Amino acid sequence: MAVSIPKPALPSEFLVDNRVYTDPSVFELEQERLFLRVWNFVCHASEVREPGDFITTTVAGQPIVVCRTKSGEVRAFFNTCRHRAAQVVREERGHAAAFTCFYHLWTYDLEGTLTGVPEANTYETSYCPGGIDKAATSLVRIRAESMHGLVFVCFDERMPGLAEFLGDAFAAELALPLGAADVRVARDWANELHANWKMEPENSRDGYHATLLHTRLRGVSPPRPFRVYPNGHAVQLLGLDYHAGKNAGTLDGILAEQPDLVARFMADPLPGMTLEEPSRIITIFPDVLIAIRYSTLLIVKQIPVSAGETWFETRYAYLAGDSAEQVDIRRKHWRMYWAEDGGNLPEDWAAWEAQQKGARSIGVRYSLLSRGEVADEGMRGDDNRVRSFWAQWRTYMGTSENAPPAENA
Repeated sequence: MAVSIPKPALPSEFLVDNRVYTDPSVFELEQERLFLRVWNFVCHASEVREPGDFITTTVAGQPIVVCRTKSGEVRAFFNTCRHRAAQVVREERGHAAAFTCFYHLWTYDLEGTLTGVPEANTYETSYCPGGIDKAATSLVRIRAESMHGLVFVCFDERMPGLAEFLGDAFAAELALPLGAADVRVARDWANELHANWKMEPENSRDGYHATLLHTRLRGVSPPRPFRVYPNGHAVQLLGLDYHAGKNAGTLDGILAEQPDLVARFMADPLPGMTLEEPSRIITIFPDVLIAIRYSTLLIVKQIPVSAGETWFETRYAYLAGDSAEQVDIRRKHWRMYWAEDGGNLPEDWAAWEAQQKGARSIGVRYSLLSRGEVADEGMRGDDNRVRSFWAQWRTYMGTSENAPPAENA
């Protein structure tokens, strides 16, 4: 039986065809047209601080390794051996003088150059008189650039550089506190989300839900202005007052009963943070969230796995001179606000997975993005930051609507 699906009488940019969350073909096109072209955040420079430090990750389905070379440069390579395509570096992170593929022990230095081939003479044959050309058989390098310690990679050589992708004005927003030389970042928590990757960047740009889903924020996070930047990036300023609401059972209520803990949270602001502008939500297109709350900073990175599965990583910031106690209190600060039971993440997580299930409905085709007048600046609550995300999504996907590309090209 056919189901009649009326389309709301709204401009197309105010609607999202829910199939973009569930259709595997849309996911594959996103990998090809978006993630293989855009600048993708992979780590903070402090995670590969010393020559030989490395991390491995996946971007657009591609295995990559990021390392610091002996000259101090941060480089990225496809994590694939040039011999039989085995993954060269299998550890998640670590330190190495060189990378050796465990399969046949081909070895590459930190610059990616092939330096060792066991029984290399056997490759000298009538059809290959010189044997293995090591210079031509190095690890394949990927563009890697940094801004304020944030390391990005881009697979598309035709794309403009990272500075142009971010833009001067938006890059300046990242400078506090990330531009400080003594900021360090550590990975803290990771898990698999049973929802489409677009749920999180939509949510992080959606101020409407902030005090409706997260009731604890009604007292501690008064709205401040937001600004939408070119290329899909945005910043939302937030207030911070742990004593404003004192609602029993909410974060501000809990903290109001723990003045010593509040004092510790507020004792060591991150560089550049003040009580006038203590908090902000920074969203980097397509899917990076940086949440700053006076003395703590959170970075959320995603690895899309399929249309309905996303690997979700979090990182937190501290300062090089922090004591172990100071590092612990910065981590505790963001976890109480965001991650632990009663924090934002469990509620957001439930909403994303409920949204993913509901988006499969054949009786409800469209979601709405029609809250508020169109503007680049305003107060928290309208859909402008979300609409900005979708406008950039359409640009990369080559579509005129927020819908499967084949149907609206």
